Amino acid sequence: MPLNPFTRDLQTSSVAELQIHRPSTVSSYWELMKPRIVLLLDFTALAAFLATPSSIDILRLVAVIAAGTLASGGAGALNSYLDEDIDRSMGRTSRRPIPQGDISPFKALIFGLALIGGGLVISALYLPLLAGLFILLGAAIYVLFYTKYLKRRTSLNIVLGGSAGSCAPLAGWAAATGNLSNAAPWLMALLVFVWTPSHFWALAMRAVSDYTRARIPMLPVVVGEKRTAQYIALNTFLLVPLSLALVWFGFGLLYLVVAGLLGFGMIMVDVKLAMNPTKARAWTAFKFSSPYLAIVFLAMALDVRLLPHYLV
Repeated sequence: MPLNPFTRDLQTSSVAELQIHRPSTVSSYWELMKPRIVLLLDFTALAAFLATPSSIDILRLVAVIAAGTLASGGAGALNSYLDEDIDRSMGRTSRRPIPQGDISPFKALIFGLALIGGGLVISALYLPLLAGLFILLGAAIYVLFYTKYLKRRTSLNIVLGGSAGSCAPLAGWAAATGNLSNAAPWLMALLVFVWTPSHFWALAMRAVSDYTRARIPMLPVVVGEKRTAQYIALNTFLLVPLSLALVWFGFGLLYLVVAGLLGFGMIMVDVKLAMNPTKARAWTAFKFSSPYLAIVFLAMALDVRLLPHYLV
């Protein structure tokens, strides 16, 4: 039966609207790389590079950011490939490119491997060997150790898996200096490692029903939200003194003020969460911790470049 003009116009309009709102192929692949994670890792690598006492080599600086972006983005794509079943079952992740059908799992696999391969080529051509090794190690830990092994097996998944992010500042420092012979880059890496649980457990508290449905043993699923909030506060009490300890390894007043103020704010937010572990407070804690790491690392770079110090 032929459609009347009014019905035909409605259907045409609906199809056009769907085409307008459907993400482009480029944006889908960009989202597959998990750009928020990539940008944060790039920033810590950049800040670590600039926080060294070395003169700035622009070629190495561009190379470490390019290689880090490709390797981290490739690891994100492989994470999405391996977690396809989890992403489909969770509301928070169900609109990612693979569950939505924008990118096939096979294409995500090839894309992820190609990106990591590109990152390794750039590292081999333009970066010291040590920097390239940590770029590769970060991707390997995230894909093989965290995603493939830890995530579905233990509530320590995000604690141990956080070592993947720690590789970014080590790569940045090694790119600038060619070595990791002083304490500063290792403390930077430790700072990322200790920051990760406070940040991610707060998000997991908000998405606890998703993780329960997907049978992922995130900490709130295993020990409950109240105990998780207490662990977040305890972890933050370790994080803040660690951040301030960097002052004894070459960073000065500017860094001390920024890290001290941000640390005090993070303690206050997380103590309130521990006292009243609601999803709203967990979201506040997550949102506060999101820029914390970037600002602290920015303070390191500015402190060294604006007020030079001797890094031991």
